[in-house]
Amino acid sequence: MRNTPNTGIGKSTFCQYVTYRWAKGQLWPRYELVVLIHLRKLTHTRYPPGKEYSPFDILKKEYSPYDDLSKEEKQHFNEQYKTGKVLWILDGYDEFAQNIPAQLKDAFDHVRETQHHILTSRPYAIALPYDVKMEIIGFTDDNIA
Repeated sequence: MRNTPNTGIGKSTFCQYVTYRWAKGQLWPRYELVVLIHLRKLTHTRYPPGKEYSPFDILKKEYSPYDDLSKEEKQHFNEQYKTGKVLWILDGYDEFAQNIPAQLKDAFDHVRETQHHILTSRPYAIALPYDVKMEIIGFTDDNIA
């Protein structure tokens, strides 16, 4: 693999870290749910064509693939989703942007256009307009602890 700028710099580590901090009650108390999605997992194989997937379908597949969620759980998620209480952390846009499965495009675009989210990408791979951009410059051994 060719070493390109920002490869292995810590974007996924950042996503996991802030998700963990939220779960411990140390970040973003306004959100009732933080959803970390590794975009490289949103593939044709895992999400077969022939169906349009919703953000809820993605949440269920990534977090509860073998268990059916109850009607109440789905309704609770939809309420959080509609009221802006879900933060989506979308990791690895650069690995996803070149080959977004058509059956996932509407769900992805809806999350990106209507929901609070953090999207990670190598800088060269993103042409989406954002008001705030942050660059992760890497972690040292001391930072990781």
